[in-house]
Amino acid sequence: MAEFPLLVRFRTDDYPTLVPVDSEDTVAEAANKITRVVDSRAHIDHDRSFDVIHNGKVVEDSKIVGETFDPTAYIEIQYEGEDIPDGFGESHPAWNDQSMLEKHPEHLKPE
Repeated sequence: MAEFPLLVRFRTDDYPTLVPVDSEDTVAEAANKITRVVDSRAHIDHDRSFDVIHNGKVVEDSKIVGETFDPTAYIEIQYEGEDIPDGFGESHPAWNDQSMLEKHPEHLKPE
């Protein structure tokens, strides 16, 4: 049992967060812990089940975190059964070498 950091983003949250989970946790247990951490920003419904997405694919709930991911791996969490949108892992500007203002030019100061 060791702390195992993962870079995670809930599908409705714009910001990835580094969250430590236990290396012996199952993917389902880790998803529950992670959603509690990011709940203040994403307002998550904990009565629903979650899918963990890694490299564009749903990861089986029973897999062990330490055997499935590398430390600081980027994963996304969404509600179970939702479609994985195109551009997985690319919706945040940081993943595309863009600044927030390049991604959202509507926030530029008027000239």
